[in-house]
Amino acid sequence: MRTRLSQPFANQLKRRIRTIWGVNDSYYWYPLSTSPRLDVIAFDSDYIEDVDQKIEEIRQWVWVQGTELIFELHEDRTLWQIDTASLDPCYEGRYLERYWFDQKMNWIIYASHESTISFGGHGLITSLQSYWSDWQEHLSDLDNRFFE
Repeated sequence: MRTRLSQPFANQLKRRIRTIWGVNDSYYWYPLSTSPRLDVIAFDSDYIEDVDQKIEEIRQWVWVQGTELIFELHEDRTLWQIDTASLDPCYEGRYLERYWFDQKMNWIIYASHESTISFGGHGLITSLQSYWSDWQEHLSDLDNRFFE
């Protein structure tokens, strides 16, 4: 299911995501630009894309949060409502850069054309790190906060 949101509601969500996560109209987010938050992490997309188990673990975490509907923001600034089963947090040339989040905005996912997939939100990150024992080996080279 994919439904385009009305402009007033879409504008409201865009203002909130800008305030909460620092997503602005430049099209790029962490790690391609800075984030006002520390609870963000970026992986090489090859580590996640086309790995059904990882995609399912992400969906499962979202589902456990009680999130049945999520929002998908495209690079062209259109905003869509999708169901959790439709979540495919990967870069796809047709939609270009994309973000996913729920109305509470406790978490965010961002897929970039620079082969990164970023996650924001302490709960989401902690969960993924517990699922993926080798997560540190697959951080994006652009995410240098974990390297000394």
